[in-house]
Amino acid sequence: MENWREHLKDKPVKYWIRTEIEEIIKEKSVDRKRFYEYSKTKYQKIINEFYYAFADHKKYPKVELNYCWLHFRQELKKIDCISETIGWECMLAKIKERLSYDWNKKVYLILSDGWVYEGYIDNIIDVLEEVDGLLEDFYIVTPQFDKFAAYSDDGQCLVFYEK
Repeated sequence: MENWREHLKDKPVKYWIRTEIEEIIKEKSVDRKRFYEYSKTKYQKIINEFYYAFADHKKYPKVELNYCWLHFRQELKKIDCISETIGWECMLAKIKERLSYDWNKKVYLILSDGWVYEGYIDNIIDVLEEVDGLLEDFYIVTPQFDKFAAYSDDGQCLVFYEK
């Protein structure tokens, strides 16, 4: 077991994925200007904007990221659904294909554990390709909060939506 993993047992489970992502960033020498943890003092603002943009907050008023994909608004346009059965890396590669966006601009990565990251999609995908088992649901969303990709660990799929 790698040294950093040994220290995880002393931390709440919520911190495991954050620690793993930080280790991947270091191991892969990811430029911190291209992918980084978003300001902790502004996490909730991004989470709230995401939730109020896409979740049926009238029916589910409590802002919650766990199983958030079960509470999306009915009027969202579902663009596509990609199963993880094609392979983790192949599924992640479909993000750039299925969402129309200027990928030279940053996006948010929101984890169901409540962590928020910002960066360029290629760097986000590079890091996500390396996570192993600690990752549950996540959302990759444009800063305009008009489209996003939602990964469901339970469903083992990536679903693409837009307003």
